[in-house]
Amino acid sequence: MVKVTFQPSEELIIHESINHSLPDLIKLCSVGLQPGGLGGPLNWAEGVVFRFSRALATDEVFRELLQGKVHWIVLEWALMPQYEQVIPIEEINAKIPVINVSTTAILCDVAKALKEQAQQETKSASRISWEGGTRAGSESYAT
Repeated sequence: MVKVTFQPSEELIIHESINHSLPDLIKLCSVGLQPGGLGGPLNWAEGVVFRFSRALATDEVFRELLQGKVHWIVLEWALMPQYEQVIPIEEINAKIPVINVSTTAILCDVAKALKEQAQQETKSASRISWEGGTRAGSESYAT
């Protein structure tokens, strides 16, 4: 009998993460989509919908993959609290399928990290206050 070994990745390196509003992500996914067509699928887990592109399999990337490191070049995502199998694009009668990847541990970990990032961004944005044309806590320079 053949020995079967499962060796999950130990690290995922995301080189660029782009947080969109859900309507903007849907617009991006529908660019070039023909009327009545079916767009490329999005992934959904933990209240986040996303798509990503992997790094090209160069010798170095492949070597790191064997060491448990995965590289994504770009990750585009948006918050979407409820799972939907399909996102309809009514203007052109098209659809974008959504795959529920909640059973994939690494993708759930990504979604959780993205939700945490979104919460941190919201907290940071709410702390910024504008006073007299300068941000509170920043220095103003006279010219």
